[in-house]
Amino acid sequence: MENDLLEQLESGLPEATCEAGTGMTEMVRMRDGVLLFTRVFFPQGEGPWPAILIRSPYPGLLANLEATAVAWSKRGYAAVVQDCRGTGKSEGEWVPFVNEGGDGLDTIEWLKRQGWMNGRIGTYGHSYLSAVQWAMADRVPPEVKAMCISGFTTERYRQNYMNGMFRHDIYTGWAIGNSGVKDAPAQGLFQRAMQIKPHIEMDRELFGVELPWYRQWITNVSPEDDYWRSGFWAELKEIPKRLRTPVLMLDGWFDQHLDGMVKDFGKLPEAVRRSSRLILGPWTHALAPDGDLDYPNHDRVRLLKEALLWFNHHLKGEPYPGPLGELQAYVIRDGAWRTWPGSLPAEKTHRFFLDMDEESETLALQPSAPSGSGKATYIYDPSYPVPTKGGAALLRYLGGEADAAKAASVIQEPPGYRDDVLSFVSAPLEEDLRIAGNMMIRLSVSSDAEDTAFTANVMEVLPDGMAYNIRDGIASLAYRGGAARPVPYRPHDIVQLDIECWPIAWTMRRGSRLRVDISSSNFPAYHAHPNIAGPWALLKEVRFAEQSVHCGGSCPSYIEIPVVDEKEEVLDADR
Repeated sequence: MENDLLEQLESGLPEATCEAGTGMTEMVRMRDGVLLFTRVFFPQGEGPWPAILIRSPYPGLLANLEATAVAWSKRGYAAVVQDCRGTGKSEGEWVPFVNEGGDGLDTIEWLKRQGWMNGRIGTYGHSYLSAVQWAMADRVPPEVKAMCISGFTTERYRQNYMNGMFRHDIYTGWAIGNSGVKDAPAQGLFQRAMQIKPHIEMDRELFGVELPWYRQWITNVSPEDDYWRSGFWAELKEIPKRLRTPVLMLDGWFDQHLDGMVKDFGKLPEAVRRSSRLILGPWTHALAPDGDLDYPNHDRVRLLKEALLWFNHHLKGEPYPGPLGELQAYVIRDGAWRTWPGSLPAEKTHRFFLDMDEESETLALQPSAPSGSGKATYIYDPSYPVPTKGGAALLRYLGGEADAAKAASVIQEPPGYRDDVLSFVSAPLEEDLRIAGNMMIRLSVSSDAEDTAFTANVMEVLPDGMAYNIRDGIASLAYRGGAARPVPYRPHDIVQLDIECWPIAWTMRRGSRLRVDISSSNFPAYHAHPNIAGPWALLKEVRFAEQSVHCGGSCPSYIEIPVVDEKEEVLDADR
């Protein structure tokens, strides 16, 4: 199996420069005396060599990481793979995130003392393996010359919540799989967890113990809660601003970390950003395509290949073939990679207005504001939420569970498939619509509940009638307008609700239609709002809510789309 993994990893990489040599293992001592199990994979021949450090809490990834380390060793690097504290063969207690900064720095100090390391170190790893890099990134010594971070962001509040709505599929799913409770059954736990009310009792009912870190996530709904504003999470959020090391950042349009990684790149000091790079492809968290669309040429960019070019430049002094300080992005439906200077460059927007003809009960998207006013109403039942169908706020699909929501862009249900989903559809586009940036859905809404939520799902409807999701979002009334603390709502009042979608580069083709679905749930990507005010994880009861979306007149609703002209784009080199 290792040979198969190695062959798969090396596919498309430059030829090996040497053979893999012997290895060694060592229990590396941390500052508090805890010993971490560490494997080293050497190239054949005489050192010293530059080193690549990989730290992981996942024993299930060991075969893949060892194959990766062998691939690095065959290209002239000493590859170091370490089990994080309390995982694998390492000592200590497993507490997610909090020990990674100190343990990583202690490991680098150990590396600096090794005669087989030539004084040049790079750090590498995906997802949590990038979290351990961020945790120490602003404090690494000069020997660390370059970092490669993918699939993880320092914006932890924004990863857990969107406008007051918790991401169940990602973080409840992750908590169940990484509870640290020995011999805990895995199958069926997520569905059981979704039925437990109040949700705060989930850990005790499933595992018989409390998971303090998970309880913190689900009870600190406000970004101004001390949990997010002080301590580790607050420190982590500021780390990109203090970076001194060039960093290659890579992520997928359909990864749950996408929003935060774009923000992290923007937070880098200008000098560091000019020497760094951000690459965004049409991938999920696995850095591979998924869903129902085709993505030609997506594999022209691969993490290991890009990291090899990056480290060869910074650790070996080889020329770097790509642009620095820029964003390289795959444009969905174009099937092409583009390079832009640092961020998506949209400088103008197109609006499509939601329109409701009450006489015919027809819903539409119009390029200009409706002359009259209308209102579309539906009943939202939290016990019967709209099931998640595609998107980026997902993670459980990676575990292969049969009941996991499918990620990325997938074929959507036809308009009218549920009474609690309003589908607004445009006329066929007369020219291509080149989306680049964050779409904003601005709704005028009312409800008979004291608090509730509204969702938006933006799609491209192809001429054959098939609809594919582009972006989605959600907002509660309590956290409307970007409120950092709950804002009171008086039932039946008409208020403005903004739902900003995550960034995307997507070309809608001439002849396609734009479709925006409005509802009140997207489950289990987000928790089903109970239509009751208060901390969602502490509430046991739910109630029905009558929801209204207002269109036209003094209460317009519309989607604002950032666009670019083709001539404004810069083609990427054919590397």
